[in-house]
Amino acid sequence: MKKILFTVAFASFGLVAMSQDFSKVMLLTQTKKYEDAKKEVDELVTKEKAKNNPETYYWRSTVYSEIFGDKALFAKYPDANVEAYNSFAKYKELQPDLKFMKENGPRPVGVMYGTSFDYGKQYFQDSKWDSAFKYFKVAEEMGDFINKNGFGTNQSAIDTFTVLYTGYSAQNAGKMGDAVGYYEKLANLKVNGKEFLDMYRYMLDFYEKEKKTDKFTQTLALAKELYPDQATLWNQTEMANITASSSLTDLMGRYKKESAEGKITTLEQYLGYADALATAEKAEVDKLDSAQQVEIKNIAAEAFAKAFEKEPNGIYAYNAGVMYYAQFSVLDEKSYDYRGEGAELKAKREALEKAQIPLADKSIQWLEKAYEVLKAKATREKSEATSLNRAVDNLANLYGWKRDKARGRDTKAYDEYEAKFNLYDSEHDKYKQ
Repeated sequence: MKKILFTVAFASFGLVAMSQDFSKVMLLTQTKKYEDAKKEVDELVTKEKAKNNPETYYWRSTVYSEIFGDKALFAKYPDANVEAYNSFAKYKELQPDLKFMKENGPRPVGVMYGTSFDYGKQYFQDSKWDSAFKYFKVAEEMGDFINKNGFGTNQSAIDTFTVLYTGYSAQNAGKMGDAVGYYEKLANLKVNGKEFLDMYRYMLDFYEKEKKTDKFTQTLALAKELYPDQATLWNQTEMANITASSSLTDLMGRYKKESAEGKITTLEQYLGYADALATAEKAEVDKLDSAQQVEIKNIAAEAFAKAFEKEPNGIYAYNAGVMYYAQFSVLDEKSYDYRGEGAELKAKREALEKAQIPLADKSIQWLEKAYEVLKAKATREKSEATSLNRAVDNLANLYGWKRDKARGRDTKAYDEYEAKFNLYDSEHDKYKQ
């Protein structure tokens, strides 16, 4: 019994001694003798009875955070911010209920928050993104800790301003995953406003690249809810994701199904399908069978034509015409293989011509629509001038072909086609910029 009492008494003596040590650190800190306080806490963590005491790390975090907050001392002890942070982390580990901090105040957290934010802001203004992110990241974490534990006066769920700038810094530093992680905190609270629009666009771009379909779908739905006036943008974004994540066969099948069900209703949807199919990589198109290669051009042409119906843009009509013209040209080149005499070659030429006629007619139909719209414009962008110039040349070729086929067969048709050929041929390079 005496031995036990002696042990308890000894332990109590140790606690009193530690209490005196803490009081000394507190006094030195209060009188701003931070270097002396540093020596004391550095020694404390070497003592057996102190190194597992949460109060030790509370005071060590306090001392080092003050050194961090003093520019002159921080220059002398450049790892003070790291030591303050690590001591704070150790304190939380040893005392999850934060009892001592709640009794003595969150001073070290507040200093780390304010000082880290100031350094983050400074580096942000200097476009030093990695450094800005490094400090804003700590400021955001400290701000989150203050809010969640009721140490601050901010009644909002998160420190919106700091979270946003931490995300911006990560984004500009090329840390996409980190940036999106912070943006998600804001999105979860449905934060909106003009200044946050690009944040949602960035998140959607990231989810698309990372093929996170569920995240993309959820965020797109939220963006549509928060920014209903940006319907065009969200439709374009949605179509870009669909076309980027689908094979050509899947894309064609999806278009036919949605078109039949009346689910394609916007300009952006038609253009999304049209552009994806018309500009597909040659290597991918070559993997399709011959029937699918024809089908992809027909669907692209149809989608461009539907887009023109939604908005009479000459480029859309031109693209529709070009899709048919490309198929016509393939057959026209093939006709050279069937030159010569003989019933078999003649039959092949006739079959080829029969297949070319509807393609030529459809191409003419849409190229002339493009011609009418683009020619009527007082001023044209370079892409419009180029399209108009090519439309003229293609129309001349098509009417020249129809004229030659009518030669000796239909005088009226021949004269009509000859006049059209001369019209378009005379405007060769007329609209070149």
